Amino acid sequence: MNIKITKLLLLIVVIILLYKTLHYLQSNNEEKYLEEPINDKIKLSVYYEALCPDSRFFIAYQLLPTYKNFQEYVNLDLIPYGKAQTIETDGQIEFQCQHDAVECFANKIHSCSIFLISDPLLQLEYISCMIKDNTIPDDAGERCAKEFEDIKYNAISECANGAKGTILLKENGERTHSLKPAVTFIPTIELNGNQNLVSQALILKDLKKALCLTLKNNPSVCT
Repeated sequence: MNIKITKLLLLIVVIILLYKTLHYLQSNNEEKYLEEPINDKIKLSVYYEALCPDSRFFIAYQLLPTYKNFQEYVNLDLIPYGKAQTIETDGQIEFQCQHDAVECFANKIHSCSIFLISDPLLQLEYISCMIKDNTIPDDAGERCAKEFEDIKYNAISECANGAKGTILLKENGERTHSLKPAVTFIPTIELNGNQNLVSQALILKDLKKALCLTLKNNPSVCT
């Protein structure tokens, strides 16, 4: 066989092999891309207290409306406790809260609501309803439960008045006291476990913008 023809055939074979290799690698990369989520979910942790005016404003007018649009991008994490203290004496647990005993009980109701209501949006809507007027916590809990047919206040009240409510609030306290840097303002918000990923001032003023700055890709809700 002519040497030139042999070289030409070898070149054609090499080209075909290179084409098939590149096609295989491209297909694998495309499949990998399709398997990856468009955006990683942000863990949005809100450390608040039930009678705090700043907590009330943030939850009702920033968190709830923003979360409704960002549900697929956010894992919601509510921690009612705030600037409280947990006091354990001879196996007995008591709490001192920034806005007195009424707030401690309201925090228990919120803690039990979060524990018992599995749907994050329903959970937040109920919390938002209560926090607008928590001065009589039982009344707020019962009144707001009537607005949502899937919420039974008896179970929440039983939890808040029993040992479970105390345990839940204590656990919230442990989480709050372990924050670094320590809490100086309530509400304190973490994005993916970080208070400084975006400034607290921006989060409190414009949660939507803060979330959009944190998301890896720019979803349509950010435009």
